[in-house]
Amino acid sequence: MQPVIAIVFLVVTVALLMVGMKFNKEDEQVQERISELSQRETKKHSNRKKQLESSFESRVLFPFAQMIFDKIQAFIPLSSKSWVKTKLIQAGYQKPHYQKVFLGIQFLCTVVLFGVLFSFIAIFGKVNGMLGLVIAAVFGLAGYGLPMLWLMQQAQKRQDSIQKSLADFLDLLVICVEAGLGLDVAINKITNMKSVKTSVYLREELNRYTRDVGFGRARKDALLDMADRTGVDDFNTIVNAIVQSYEMGSSVAHSLRVQSDSLRVKRLAKAEEKANKIPVKMVIPIYIFLFPAIFVCIFGPIGMIMFEAVIKIFSNVKLGG
Repeated sequence: MQPVIAIVFLVVTVALLMVGMKFNKEDEQVQERISELSQRETKKHSNRKKQLESSFESRVLFPFAQMIFDKIQAFIPLSSKSWVKTKLIQAGYQKPHYQKVFLGIQFLCTVVLFGVLFSFIAIFGKVNGMLGLVIAAVFGLAGYGLPMLWLMQQAQKRQDSIQKSLADFLDLLVICVEAGLGLDVAINKITNMKSVKTSVYLREELNRYTRDVGFGRARKDALLDMADRTGVDDFNTIVNAIVQSYEMGSSVAHSLRVQSDSLRVKRLAKAEEKANKIPVKMVIPIYIFLFPAIFVCIFGPIGMIMFEAVIKIFSNVKLGG
């Protein structure tokens, strides 16, 4: 009898242990699911908070502009898309979605200026329909052209900054290469030197070139892409000289030295050209602002004396009469 009771207790104990393990496992699964849902909700709340903290442009304007571009991209010429893409890259806006954002904003500016002004003229204006349509069309063209003008100014500003610091950068590069450093090491060294006053935009391009080469891209392709991104003719000439030196097996230091001397000569010639243009540019301000002041200073007292003399003559004539 006792062995049977022991066996029964053993079976009951094992059964209770298995049931407890099963409930414990289910409880752990429930806890894991609750924790996963809590983490997901926390992450969702954090992402929502980040979106609310971001700017109005990134939250509303840019997505709306991309949506507009997706609707009208079939009507935009490929030449316009290519020009905008090139100018955006030259202006430093190199992310892929910037092209959609810019073209969408350009379309919005055109439609909004045309529609608002035409509606205003049609409701409150006193001009006829054709003249109002022409005025609205002019403002619509202005809305189309102003974003392009802004983009061209941004690209030109970046190119001018790179052009100004190009001669100093090239001199440092010549010194480093002639000292025995490789081209990539020399560029990386110059980029990381905080004491060197290099253009911020040029430093960005050099950093990207260093990353491209570090990721295994061919030096020639990385150099040519860097020259295309800047859009500076002198920089493009320097890059082509470096590429030809590597392809022909000639001295890179000698090619850089020649390009440095040539760049200094071009820089001096441009400075002399600007100096020679100053007298011509000063003609209009002189005629508008300086000559009237000179005429007032010279002929003002004479005119006052003559006026007083004429008044005295007329007064004497009246007295004599």
